[in-house]
Amino acid sequence: MIVLCVTNCPPALRGDLSKWMNEVNTGVYVGKLNAKVRDELWDRVCDHIKNGQATMVHSTTWIPVDYEGITLMKKPFAVKSGEESSFLQPGFSKAAKYEKLKHLKTGKEVQEYVIVDVETTGLDYNQDKIIEVGLLKIGRDGIKEQFQCFVQTDKVIPENVANLTGITNEMIQQQGITEEDAVDKIIEFIGTDLIVGYNVQFDIRFLQKLGERVGKNITIRKTKDVLQIARRELDDLKDYKLETVASYFSLDIGDVHRALEDCMLVYGIYNELNKC
Repeated sequence: MIVLCVTNCPPALRGDLSKWMNEVNTGVYVGKLNAKVRDELWDRVCDHIKNGQATMVHSTTWIPVDYEGITLMKKPFAVKSGEESSFLQPGFSKAAKYEKLKHLKTGKEVQEYVIVDVETTGLDYNQDKIIEVGLLKIGRDGIKEQFQCFVQTDKVIPENVANLTGITNEMIQQQGITEEDAVDKIIEFIGTDLIVGYNVQFDIRFLQKLGERVGKNITIRKTKDVLQIARRELDDLKDYKLETVASYFSLDIGDVHRALEDCMLVYGIYNELNKC
C-alpha cells in the first residue's frame, strides 16, 4: 500500500498520478504498486513538483530490532524470484567486517599480558624502596612464565612490613639482586605487554622510580587495574582488599603479601571477574 500526498502540484503531474493511483482527497493518492513502478513514479514527482511539496509513505517489511537499548530498523535484502524474503545478517557490510577485524586484533593483542606485584618498605614511592618483585606472563592458555626476586636496598625494612610480608633484611641482603639487575630483568620480562595489577598504579610508580634510580626507563604502555574492575562489578563486599575479593571467589589465599603469590591471586580474581 502506497500513500502519496502532494501540495501545489502542477496539473500535468496530477494527471500522471491519477493514472496509477486513486485520488481519495485533494492531493492525497492511494494505490498498490510494485517497487519498480513506485520508484519511477516518485522520480517523476521529484522532477515535476517544482515549488510544491510531496510525501510518499509505503508499507515495508523492515522490522524494529533492539541494538544495545536503541531501536533500529532491520532491512530485508534483495532475493531472487521464488525465494523467501530474508533479512540482512549481522556483519554483512564492509564496515561491520572492519569492526570485527578490529575487535579480533584487539583481542589478539591483549591475549598476552603481565601481572605485576611489588612489596615495598612503605607506601611513599619517593622515599621507600622495592624489596620484592613478582611477575606472571599470561598467554592464551594460561601462565606462560613467572619471575620473582628480592631487591637489595640499604633501607631498613620496618618491623610492621617484616611482620606483614615475612621478608627480613637478612633475606634481602643474602638472596636479593641489585636494583640495576632487577630493572634489566623487569624490562626484559614485560616488554611491551599490557600490565595488569591490583591497584596497579601503586606498583607502576615504584617500578618507574626504581628505573630512575639506575638511569633506565621501565616503559609501561598500557595498564588494567583489577581493583577498579572489582569495585565496578562487586557491590556486596565489606572492603576491596586483595584477600577479601579472593575469599569472595573462594580462592586459596596462601601467603598473601608476597609478590608472586599476590600475582597468582590477581590472576585468579581477574579470571573470575571476566566471567561476571
